[in-house]
Amino acid sequence: MGRALLWQSVIAILIVLIAAWIGGIPAGIASILAGLCSVIPNIFFYVGMLVAEKVFVRLKPATFFVMEFVKVVIAMVLMIATFWIYRDINWIAYLISFVLVVKVYIVLLLKARG
Repeated sequence: MGRALLWQSVIAILIVLIAAWIGGIPAGIASILAGLCSVIPNIFFYVGMLVAEKVFVRLKPATFFVMEFVKVVIAMVLMIATFWIYRDINWIAYLISFVLVVKVYIVLLLKARG
């Protein structure tokens, strides 16, 4: 899972560069914020699972659901904070970047399992 986070971060940076190249600085800023809104909750999820594994020695199914809930709440809070603090956001760049970063994470996790 740590490798998936690394690749997700790399892809997020590439998406930021492409968005800034195509749409300029406002699109780049929106892409950075979208990438952070996706990567930061996944980092919390990963660290929480590592801590739970050390504490419980064996991961319990409830741990996964609790950490997934925490991840979703953190993502929502980050998104709300983004839109509240940065009012001139480029919506198209933000949404496309967010969806691409989230989908890359899912594809990497599925590929790692297969």
